[in-house]
Amino acid sequence: MAGTLDSRRRAAAALEELALLAELAGENPFKVRAYANAARAIARAPDDIEALAARGELTSLPGIGKRIAAIVAEVIGRGEPAQLAALRAGLPAGLPELVALPGLGPKRVRALWHELGIASLGELEYACRENRLVALAGFGAATQKRILDAIEFRRRAGGGHHISDGWQAAEETAATIRKVAPGAAVAVAGEVRRFCEIVAEAVVVCAAPIRAALLPALAALLQDAAADASGGVAGRHPSGVPVRVVTAPLASFGAALVWRTGSARHLEQLAARAAAGGLTFAAGDLTDASGLTVGCGEEPDLYEKLGLPWIPAELREGDGEIEAAAAGALPELLSEKDILGAVHVHTTDSDGAASLDGMADAAAALGWSLLGIADHSQAAAYAHGLDAARLRAQGEAIAARNSRGGTPLVLRGTEADILADGSLDLPEGVPLDFVVASVHSSFRQSLEAQTARLVRAVSRGPGTILGHPTGRLLLAREGYQVDLEAVLQAAAASGAAIEINAHPFRLDLDWRWVRRAVALGVPISVGPDAHEPAGLADVRWGVGIARKGWATANDVLNARPWPWWPRG
Repeated sequence: MAGTLDSRRRAAAALEELALLAELAGENPFKVRAYANAARAIARAPDDIEALAARGELTSLPGIGKRIAAIVAEVIGRGEPAQLAALRAGLPAGLPELVALPGLGPKRVRALWHELGIASLGELEYACRENRLVALAGFGAATQKRILDAIEFRRRAGGGHHISDGWQAAEETAATIRKVAPGAAVAVAGEVRRFCEIVAEAVVVCAAPIRAALLPALAALLQDAAADASGGVAGRHPSGVPVRVVTAPLASFGAALVWRTGSARHLEQLAARAAAGGLTFAAGDLTDASGLTVGCGEEPDLYEKLGLPWIPAELREGDGEIEAAAAGALPELLSEKDILGAVHVHTTDSDGAASLDGMADAAAALGWSLLGIADHSQAAAYAHGLDAARLRAQGEAIAARNSRGGTPLVLRGTEADILADGSLDLPEGVPLDFVVASVHSSFRQSLEAQTARLVRAVSRGPGTILGHPTGRLLLAREGYQVDLEAVLQAAAASGAAIEINAHPFRLDLDWRWVRRAVALGVPISVGPDAHEPAGLADVRWGVGIARKGWATANDVLNARPWPWWPRG
């Protein structure tokens, strides 16, 4: 009996999936209904469907014709129905996950896919945060908020987390400890401090023991907070990020912080260096040959004992930083205070949520001296992209604002679509200070075609910034196939720049390629891709990725005074 129940469940599930995928694919509604009705009939069938299939009598069940009977027989035989395989192959794999969200059925998911190109949960969240669902027929602001709430709820049970969520969880935990234990040494550690784009947990190192007053305070912030045997606490932040609080003696706080921050390779290399000097570095403690603790109350103490200068946390990946430190060749990394402003900022002229003046005033409040407006070009119809007349009018409004003096200086730009052949969607005769050239379509070109496309775009030279260079959305989709080495070489030859898109869902360019761009002398732009005033602060995440890629202020366009290119 167990076997026939298993067959019935698998057959009903296959038919339900067929109904869903057929509706998503826009197939005949009668076929969709037939699959759904057949799934219910199989699930409720009182007879042994394996025996019915063996006798060729599946069609005796209500709603089961010869075609559907053949599908059921395939499932019983442990095969995958050809129709199901074909539908899966023809649809993005992430669509069924969208249907599972409250308020989204197949028809709405199909509209999102066809109208906005949304095919995964991460792409849907990104679109919601850019307000793209507000103007879509059948959706609106209320529906967009419900969808976003549902996505955020689902993420709480997920695995990886964006660096922005990791920092929030870590900083709020550290602040809670400082409030309860004033004066205690407390610091964020782990992947969050190294500015890994995706983090599994947030780690905080504390030199105070978890006293009776501290656990209740952490329990008020963290779900399921509980003390562990070592005197620390583990729990989950309301955002869904797991949090671990680690305690250490004050005399070893610096060593513990290094131990809880560095990658495995970095720590292995430090341990080897310690061993070469007759010391042992393990489990967050530095000891001498007698097993006695060598005091390292601050991080620089640990590195000094190993004959090294302090190494910035972002570099601790075991990828040449220890050798560079030993040779006195560590770069002076970019910092947030070096940033003078940013380009790649959107307004209500395309798909932003604030006016030109609203975004400029927000930039002024940050102390920025320049701001580059880069609303979408005409090809981005979904984002209300600007044609030549609207782009020219926007430029006139920018000139008028600049003529009144004050800060920031507003630069005239556009985010121009890189078309399938690598040409840019740019109107003629409209003066611009810069162009953010970005791919928003034709993601599935071959590696060769996509590479040629981007090479042509960056070959435009100075004034061009390649936006979100691989098109990736973290936790949502991989970047498109492209030979980044060839693209960076072309940019180095032409004088074009490359963007670190600072939106925490993108952080594209990957930090490993940032390091390569720095080595080639390709200028970098840290762009927030801001669609609202609060989005300007996302520059923080881009600066972290720039630092992780060994970038200095000299490597970054928006850490330099304007103009960045010769006038021409």
